[in-house]
Amino acid sequence: MKKILVIDDDQFFSKTLEAALPADKYILLSAEDGEIGLEKLKSEKPDLVILDLMMPKLDGTAFLKRLQESPDLPKVPVLVSSNLSSVKKISDVMTMGAVGYVIKSDESLQSIVQDIERVIGQETKKE
Repeated sequence: MKKILVIDDDQFFSKTLEAALPADKYILLSAEDGEIGLEKLKSEKPDLVILDLMMPKLDGTAFLKRLQESPDLPKVPVLVSSNLSSVKKISDVMTMGAVGYVIKSDESLQSIVQDIERVIGQETKKE
């Protein structure tokens, strides 16, 4: 079973995503801000992080920066899911190491699930 950590202050999104993912393939963990996300990243060692950008306390960009700069944090693929559609913001987070960017309001839930399975499939091939 693959572990996915969803770092998003929108609990509805997290619950909807959990319901859409096959329970026999994935364990979904959630964190409502980047600080809690960093703690869970260390303790749970997920296979994928799904990261929102706009959150209280530690936002998604700051989370990516910490992930990039901290050698003690596990290197995990990060799929950004946000409603921000600025080309500059997308370019910035991709430069910071995100493996993909999903604009929540423009994508279907099934499309997001396909993106998750694509990223996890690529990681499985690397192992």
